[in-house]
Amino acid sequence: MESDFAKHVKSSEQHNVYLLYGGQAYLIALYEKMIVKKALGGADEAFNLRRFDGDTLDLQTFYDAVESVPLMAAGCCVTLSLDPEKLDMSRMKELCAVIGDPPQTTVIVVTVKEPPARREKMNLLIKACDKAGCVVELGSRRGADTLRFLRDRAQKNGCTLESGEASYMVERCTDDLQLLATELDKLCAYASGRKITRADIDAVVTVVLQARIFDLSKAILRGNFPKAMELISQLDDLREPAARTLSILSGAFVDLYRGFAARQANVPAGRAAPELGYAKNREFAIKNGMSDSGAYTAGQLGAMLEALAEADLRVKSSGGDDRVVLEETVAKLFLIGGRQKC
Repeated sequence: MESDFAKHVKSSEQHNVYLLYGGQAYLIALYEKMIVKKALGGADEAFNLRRFDGDTLDLQTFYDAVESVPLMAAGCCVTLSLDPEKLDMSRMKELCAVIGDPPQTTVIVVTVKEPPARREKMNLLIKACDKAGCVVELGSRRGADTLRFLRDRAQKNGCTLESGEASYMVERCTDDLQLLATELDKLCAYASGRKITRADIDAVVTVVLQARIFDLSKAILRGNFPKAMELISQLDDLREPAARTLSILSGAFVDLYRGFAARQANVPAGRAAPELGYAKNREFAIKNGMSDSGAYTAGQLGAMLEALAEADLRVKSSGGDDRVVLEETVAKLFLIGGRQKC
């Protein structure tokens, strides 16, 4: 767990090898910085810290750095930013051999910020690093931890951010901590020491495309046809592929259907989410699905999912106008739901 690893980094204990990987680039960079600082113990970085990029990695130079003797310091540190798929298997095995047996005076920090879908080389790296030291996956934090991160950062910047507004920021930016930190810093500069409001967030925060698509699903559920068409136009202006829009939109309606099923079965969201395979920070999707599905029947929700599946097939198999397919599909969703306001 991240909390246990954070305690380790702050303690006097130290491993010779660390592998930090996962989808949260912010956390990977944060912990890498802390490990390097701890490994050097105040020694001169110019002589005792070597950084390597996997794209231009020379294994002999890397080996020499790992085996080097600290200069006027107790230890030295070597960092490597790596994409495992950019090394062939023989080079990956050579790298793992170097990582697997470092001198006691060297700390190696390997970071993989976008773990590959193909796991063979990644698993080899994990095995080598785990045997020689410590492997930590840094993925999405729990929802409460993300909100605390935003509130604390806002406070350090002299502003107040309530939990409701913090949750709204996550909706607009997803739970990517790097993006949230950047957008919050902009927001604090705009708010200039006062309490941050939703209006401030709407005025300053850059909405990720995924959030715009979720806004489209909300417009459909609330029967706001003009708003839905406006959002489709915005997505088209941003050159967002219709196939991706339909994929995310379908996911939102799957959440809606699952929320409907959980509500019908009287299963609370806290229990339904993990049983349906949702991460802890995605429990809100089931909660929203439970509340938003109240105006629909199982038949309506099933018909909506069928319409989305048909549209996805049309977009992927035909050479027609994808925007027309998307607009027709959204119109069909309004007709199936029987809710529309102009």
